[in-house]
Amino acid sequence: MINTNPIVRIRRSAVPGKKPTVNQLLTGELGLNTYDGDLYAVRSRAGIGTDIVNLGAGSTVTNILYVTQDGSDTNTGRKLGDAKRTVGAALSAATTGTVIKVSAGSYVENNPLILPTQVSIVGDSLREVSVSPQNANEDLFYVLEGNYVAEMSFTGTLNSGKAIFAFNPNQVGYSSQSPYIQNCTNFIPNSIGLKIDGSKCIGPLKSMVLDSYTQYNQGGIGCSITNEGYAQLVSLFTICDEIAVYCGSGSACDLTNSNSSFGNYGLVADSVGPLKYTGIVTASAAENADTFVLDLNVPTLNVTNALYDNTTGLTTITVGSNHNFNVGMGVSIAGLAFTCSSGPGIVTYPSGNKGYIFEVAGVPSPTSFEVYVGVSTLSHTYQSGGTAKINVVRPFDGQVIYFDTLYYSVESITVGSGGTGYTGNADLTIGNPSTPWGIPATAVAEVKDGSIVSVEMISNGRGYTSTPTVTFSSPDVGINTATGTANLIPTYYVIQNSTPVSAGICTITITDNVPYAVGVGTTVPFFKQSRVLASGHSLEYIGSGTNIATALPANGGVPIQANETLSKNGGLVVYTSTDHSGNFRIGDGVVINQQTGTISGTFYSKSLFSTMTPFILALGGE
Repeated sequence: MINTNPIVRIRRSAVPGKKPTVNQLLTGELGLNTYDGDLYAVRSRAGIGTDIVNLGAGSTVTNILYVTQDGSDTNTGRKLGDAKRTVGAALSAATTGTVIKVSAGSYVENNPLILPTQVSIVGDSLREVSVSPQNANEDLFYVLEGNYVAEMSFTGTLNSGKAIFAFNPNQVGYSSQSPYIQNCTNFIPNSIGLKIDGSKCIGPLKSMVLDSYTQYNQGGIGCSITNEGYAQLVSLFTICDEIAVYCGSGSACDLTNSNSSFGNYGLVADSVGPLKYTGIVTASAAENADTFVLDLNVPTLNVTNALYDNTTGLTTITVGSNHNFNVGMGVSIAGLAFTCSSGPGIVTYPSGNKGYIFEVAGVPSPTSFEVYVGVSTLSHTYQSGGTAKINVVRPFDGQVIYFDTLYYSVESITVGSGGTGYTGNADLTIGNPSTPWGIPATAVAEVKDGSIVSVEMISNGRGYTSTPTVTFSSPDVGINTATGTANLIPTYYVIQNSTPVSAGICTITITDNVPYAVGVGTTVPFFKQSRVLASGHSLEYIGSGTNIATALPANGGVPIQANETLSKNGGLVVYTSTDHSGNFRIGDGVVINQQTGTISGTFYSKSLFSTMTPFILALGGE
């Protein structure tokens, strides 16, 4: 009896290079396979007979590589029937413009997997393609310009702090097009889903982008952005993370249509970036001014030597005088003449094709500094010439400054010993600031079971230059007086707008008034502020912990509202959010309670007071 199954496996004894016969197909083992790299099927048509159909799925496409569960790394990967077994082997064969297609299956990879420029990895299905790291002490993927990864999950084990996606720290490359992660899920505990370290990338943005990337990496970080990196995050979902999104050292992100559930902390913006440049006040400003005229001129330095390592891209540049550069400063470098190992002649490197602005990566001496300028297949030897100069840009919203001295206010009070014997209210006093225009911070203590358990700030004060003392009143019974420590936060002023820099002169306006007079010659250092800008973010049960078994409210998990957003050390979280109770927040100052229909918050209360008081007075109220 003739087998009429439409797809059959072809015997390997068939002569390569020739179309198989019907008999070869019909007498073969049932199942889908290839014949000389192509897929064939038997088609039976009533009244016509049996035909052979070339499905074409195994045809060679020069810029597509296949990875399958039953493939072999000795294969070419150019046809589905000649697929690679691992993603790593496919990456070794990939070049610019290659798409790697990964079939359903589990793949244990010798990480880190380094993606060449403009290479994509696309899985068959988010749920059916699983990639696991072989080396727990290494990141899983190193991505750069134009990379795209989609439709796969990440499982297995990584050491704490290791990432699924990161820039390559061993070979800092240039990127003008962000790596893009789409429709993936990270199941690896304690890992970082997306690690964007701006110091490991050269380019205008040092960024990554994502869409629909879920983090069920208990105890890890959903997205970490540091060293002036940047990210656009759409539909980022984090579950039981230590921190959902972290921006530090001058980094920033836009976060839209996303959710953070459980975990310890939600959105965190921490500190500012490195010093970028320093302005000098040219016209005195009275107390409570918000507008200042600055001289932003910087000197141009002559380069005397440059040592370029083409394998790492690191260049050590020596100048003729002290440069006063700091790590992280942007420096404009131009006009360096090099000989190239490819042949005689003089070339200029950096070429300027990708810009002349580079960030200082190290400062070996007062007259030398290090920058990553990009890798090359060729070595270059410095000949002569060149200049280096701090890159000064028009001040913008996103930068912060201070005037001569960085002052502080009191963010919170940490209770040390709670004491014993407190039967009523306990008084506390916070030391005075040393500045004449300063205002002391004030707070109230909460007493429970005879001890002080917490302190709530009433006013943060201003003008502190050192940590003030915290003194609690003596207990009503006994001698065990409570102790506490003040935690300070720096006072930076945010740039609101500025005029174009003309002949080095610029007028800036800041968002707050400076409570003291500023004289001519005052120095004004500029920094980039760490920022999280979140629109419509859902924050559910944040603070309940990183173990899903205990974080669930049904299992005793208790959220901590204060952990939803943290603005630390000059960083800023700007957000609109909805919590697990449906309450809507516009930043820290306005809360709309959905259940009661009330509006509250510091900003709202201040606005209401300023609006209603004149109205009440006009009616003769008190």
